[in-house]
Amino acid sequence: MEISSVEARRIALAAQGFGRARPVSPTLDRVRKIAGRVLALQLDSVNVLVRSHYLPIYSRLGPYPVESLDRLAYRRNELFECWSHAACLLPVDLFPLMRHRMIIMETGRTYSLGRPVDGHDHVRAVYDEIAERGALTVGELSDGGGRTGKWWGWSKGKQALEALLECGQLAVAGRRGFTRVYDLVERVIPPEFLEAPAPPADEAQKELLYRSAAAVGITTGRGLRDYLGLTSFRIREPDGKIIKVPWQRLVGELVEEGRLTQVRVEGWRDPGYVAAGVRVPRTINARALLAPFDPFMRASAQLLCGFVNPIAKQLYVPAEQRVYGYYVLPFLLGDNLVGRCDLKADRQSGTLLVQSAYVEPGQDAPWVAAELAEELELLRTWLELDKIKISARGNLAADLRRVSRK
Repeated sequence: MEISSVEARRIALAAQGFGRARPVSPTLDRVRKIAGRVLALQLDSVNVLVRSHYLPIYSRLGPYPVESLDRLAYRRNELFECWSHAACLLPVDLFPLMRHRMIIMETGRTYSLGRPVDGHDHVRAVYDEIAERGALTVGELSDGGGRTGKWWGWSKGKQALEALLECGQLAVAGRRGFTRVYDLVERVIPPEFLEAPAPPADEAQKELLYRSAAAVGITTGRGLRDYLGLTSFRIREPDGKIIKVPWQRLVGELVEEGRLTQVRVEGWRDPGYVAAGVRVPRTINARALLAPFDPFMRASAQLLCGFVNPIAKQLYVPAEQRVYGYYVLPFLLGDNLVGRCDLKADRQSGTLLVQSAYVEPGQDAPWVAAELAEELELLRTWLELDKIKISARGNLAADLRRVSRK
């Protein structure tokens, strides 16, 4: 089976939830379906615009109440926080499939960020305190300790909490601001998922590969492996070596079983894979600003659109090395990425700042600007800001400023 690059892009966009028109008033069920479709909503502390895990739902549904996602995650417990490719919210039905990783961590050595945690007695003391007192943040521990440096300089209390979380003994019960609140796993994960048998590692990994294929639409074998982070630096053997996942064999077995289909994709060196029975949409008519951490950006943007993810090139480099800006959101129009803009929500002045705007080569700048202006206005209303201010930076800025004044 041979697929053109355009067809591949449409398959991926449809699988990611861009194949339907946005609802007039997104319901909790629509939010639930999008979360279940994309599987992984990445969490990140950057809050220049809005927290990263809220944006993928917005990109697909339009303005929705962000508390509906919080409700699914922390009150209804239909989503849970877990490390997959990064810290993410995952559908709770994946919990049994992630248990093999937790068991590895629990039965090997206790790790945090791939390093041994000093003082396992302290880890046990932290567990006992939460068992007795109930859900706590790191700052509420009686002996949490101080930070050991910037960024990942975790205190001993934070290291213990994260180790217990990775081992499946604690879970995230909620957030205060962006601070995790930890509780015993049995108080957070619904019993039907907590008590479900944990499949053996191979079986769980195979199912995760299949679920990844359905979520991403079309990708390479490595893309399937990476979508939910089957090979992770955080999951290690007792001697510290990263656990090896036999993903090539497991992908081959899924093909043999008829659950995946291997395809040839125009311009790809490696074979592609799709879930069996996938259909190629005739058209995709999407319009959305995508977060740097959006699942489509992470899994498909470069492979299908030749669009380098702005996370690596913009977000985590010194300011003088940034080409397009800091928090750069690609602009999806139709079935392709046609531009990008650097956005910031200035809450104090009630302004959505468009700090740069760029159009991709070969695109019709006036058309892109007109559509982007409408999308920015929709975003402004969702963020409850009063106005939009567009800077002169970028090869689309002049067109965007012109149509925004009309």
